[in-house]
Amino acid sequence: MPTDNTNNLELCYNKRTLEHRALRLGVGMTTIFLIAMSFQWTLAYLAPIFLPLILQAGRPLSAKEAIKMLFAVLIIMLGTYFLSAISRQLPFLFALLLIPLLFVTFRSLYRGGSALVVLMTLIGLSVPPMTAKISLDLTWDISASFVWNIGLCVMVSYLLFAIFPPLAGEPKPQPRPVFPPAEAERRAASLAIIVGGFLLLYLSLDWHNAHTPAYIAVFASSLAFSRTTSLAKGILAANVVGGLVAVVMYELTVAVPNFIFLATLTLPVMLVFARAVLSDAPWAPLASFSMSVVLLILGPSISPSIGPFETDSGFENMTYRLFELSIAALYAIITVFVFEAFIPAKTQPSKI
Repeated sequence: MPTDNTNNLELCYNKRTLEHRALRLGVGMTTIFLIAMSFQWTLAYLAPIFLPLILQAGRPLSAKEAIKMLFAVLIIMLGTYFLSAISRQLPFLFALLLIPLLFVTFRSLYRGGSALVVLMTLIGLSVPPMTAKISLDLTWDISASFVWNIGLCVMVSYLLFAIFPPLAGEPKPQPRPVFPPAEAERRAASLAIIVGGFLLLYLSLDWHNAHTPAYIAVFASSLAFSRTTSLAKGILAANVVGGLVAVVMYELTVAVPNFIFLATLTLPVMLVFARAVLSDAPWAPLASFSMSVVLLILGPSISPSIGPFETDSGFENMTYRLFELSIAALYAIITVFVFEAFIPAKTQPSKI
């Protein structure tokens, strides 16, 4: 039947499109991860998590868009660096400023603002203030590392779109949910208190580990538009899956401590995750969580400072990263549900 032939051709084309996009994402994640592992600048292992946000447009950034993005990241990290200095000298003033700044950031997210800019602002408000308690020099390195990370992602994205150019049938990006101003402010206030409360607790107890607040900011922003029990369980499951994959990859890397082997191991894992992320399956967003978790745990575990050769310290570091991610996910999920129980949503978002 002609209809059957048409359907078969359409299925084949859709499958080809999926594989093409999966190659772009999987090869890109692998490339950035290997570059990060080779040069090991400060927080280099975080670089891959920003690439999907740049690739989601389905086309290369224009020169104007790239310059605008890099300039925005530079201004954000400079601003949050100086804010971190304030947190060190005038902690009470920083405490007064933190939640209003988080509120403005989350409101921008709910009103259709750039997801990457929002994420960088949340990280800037979460990480540098913690490290400033140790050293402003370290804080400067950390702030600068995010500029290098985004710059690397932009450069690699151009390479990826050159090797895997956009296809005519590639799906358009999903429209962003946008809430009316009143509902956006209500939800932004909830998340600002959730994230800000944890950051202020960290500062008041003089804790220096900045990873957990950063993970909480990421999870809270990811949960901003969907707060269902199934998603909550899914995020915890995604952390477990990502953690198990990272453990297996770490043990294999320890057994064969060779960079070529690491590349050979990472590429197929990233391709499998990328195909799941870009599929139409309901758990596709959770696959994205798992893919990020793998690199967030594996990266610092095999860095030269602790080495894949020092198996005890490397494995200890890896399990501690998994613990941090789990605490962050639990905190974000529980607190978001608490707020949703006491302040239920009144308005559904529109699409842009």
